[in-house]
Amino acid sequence: MKLTKDILHPNIIEVRDATGLSQEHFSLLCEFSRTTLTNIENGKSLPSLTTLNKISQFTTIGIDKLAKKNYFPPLDLREKLQKKYANDLSKSVILDGIPSVPYILKYRLLRTNFLNEFRVRKEILEYIEKNYGWYINPNTLTTNLQRISDLLVIKPNPDYNKGYVYKKVSI
Repeated sequence: MKLTKDILHPNIIEVRDATGLSQEHFSLLCEFSRTTLTNIENGKSLPSLTTLNKISQFTTIGIDKLAKKNYFPPLDLREKLQKKYANDLSKSVILDGIPSVPYILKYRLLRTNFLNEFRVRKEILEYIEKNYGWYINPNTLTTNLQRISDLLVIKPNPDYNKGYVYKKVSI
């Protein structure tokens, strides 16, 4: 098994997204610095075996899977971690908080039929708040929708001079 940045970098980002944690919270729960995580996620450095072990121990995902090209974590990783750490107050408080926007989009919203038709940002925000009780900053939502453009069809809003409409890519 060869550990390379081009494999580990996207896999660690995807694992963190699947946990619903910010870089700060993920690195805290894995017990290494945020700077270390930022450098890994930006492809500036290769994680050490110690860092990989810490990620593996926290997430229960083996290093062999983290080092596998195009690895995709379990869809219910966050829920599994919430159960695993339910009796560990230092971890459960963080895991039970509002998840990150990438998690909300990729692991919740895109798993529904809501975006099977074009929606404006306001509709998406209202759907998330109504169905999950999570408030998202509108600009943060827009930024994250743009970041997952490979999973969405994004077009200028035909009914308004500003903004966009979003729809899941048909498979």
